[in-house]
Amino acid sequence: MSLRGVTLKEGRIGANVAGDSREFGIICNGVAIADKVQLDTAYKLLRPSDATAIGIDAEYDETNKVRVFRHISEFYRRAGEGRALHIMLLSQDIKPADMGAKAKILAVEAEGKISDMVFAYNPAAGYVDTLVDGFNGDVRAAIPAFQEFAEWADEHDMPLHTIFEGRALADDLATVIDLRDIKVDDIVLMAEKVTGVFGQDWNYADSLDDLGKKFADVGNYLGVIASQAWNRNPGEVETQNLSDATRKLWTSAGLSNHKKYSEVFESLETLNDKGYTFPIKYQGLSGYWWNDGHVCAPIILDGEGNMNQHMIYYSHTMDESKRNLRRVFLPEVKKPVQLEDKKLPKGMLGYYNATGDAEFDRMAGNALISEGKTYTDADSDLLIEKVLKIDFAVVPTGMVNEILGSINLKNQA
Repeated sequence: MSLRGVTLKEGRIGANVAGDSREFGIICNGVAIADKVQLDTAYKLLRPSDATAIGIDAEYDETNKVRVFRHISEFYRRAGEGRALHIMLLSQDIKPADMGAKAKILAVEAEGKISDMVFAYNPAAGYVDTLVDGFNGDVRAAIPAFQEFAEWADEHDMPLHTIFEGRALADDLATVIDLRDIKVDDIVLMAEKVTGVFGQDWNYADSLDDLGKKFADVGNYLGVIASQAWNRNPGEVETQNLSDATRKLWTSAGLSNHKKYSEVFESLETLNDKGYTFPIKYQGLSGYWWNDGHVCAPIILDGEGNMNQHMIYYSHTMDESKRNLRRVFLPEVKKPVQLEDKKLPKGMLGYYNATGDAEFDRMAGNALISEGKTYTDADSDLLIEKVLKIDFAVVPTGMVNEILGSINLKNQA
């Protein structure tokens, strides 16, 4: 018998369904350190000091002429400490197109929780950037492989988006390929799960060797993605100013051809139309912002109102909807279901529809989607095929990319 009168114990906390359980990944080239960081090994970080503990710090980058700690530190500068970042370093002779095999290992080691995977390229000293279609040819050749990796991840219930470091952009920007119109054997590549980042903190890049000067600040972009809800634009003006004048970060920005914003200004509209991601300024505001969340695919709207994942936030909406619907429907697998004339009775149809709709309502209530609807097939064969067929429709949140208006002088309002 207790003398406390009323006893309240803290309950156990289950799976995070209301919050944000995304984790993130970086695959890049690096150099092993005895008794510290090793190649081909997965590490989970929660803050920059975790990287320092395995020997990755600013001195590591400077000594080895790489940008590993740079990507990690910029990720946490934007995302904040506590976000899980899974990293794996590869030999410097591994090219981007061959990184997918190791990325699969990292995805599995992270238990499928990675929502966005960065591929960064740190070639060894002496490497010469050969340009193909207007940027580094080894990176250019890897774009189909990045999409293939994302498709593999999706097939194994680990949906994610890939983001690559678009290093060594051409000086002549008229030569760059349209990333939304890449053709493979005369067929347009639908790399909806691939985003290319081609911007840099110019002052930081200017402090590096010739190879480093052509890097892209892809860790920063990943940190921006991690800092906000998955349906938001990484270029959001109110919240995503990249500059920090006190720490002298991003006080001058440019492209990965190591040209300042002012030098490439007149080409930026065209680059934006071609699906490139880079930093921009807004007249009247101090600082730099990412321009948008483009992907390497055209914009498609079919006759039935279906649109493709033509921006990174639509890719995220599809991936996270899949994750959440899978979570609520998994408990239904292997359960017995009573049938009527070999078909699902109305009560069970309503039950399954309500299960999916409740999850859509939860996401809409958290302002992550606009709405969603579940459609269960009454003719699903649960006797021979044992497959419950359900269609889902999700309407993402909209996005204000531009405000158009008119203004006139009047003698009264």
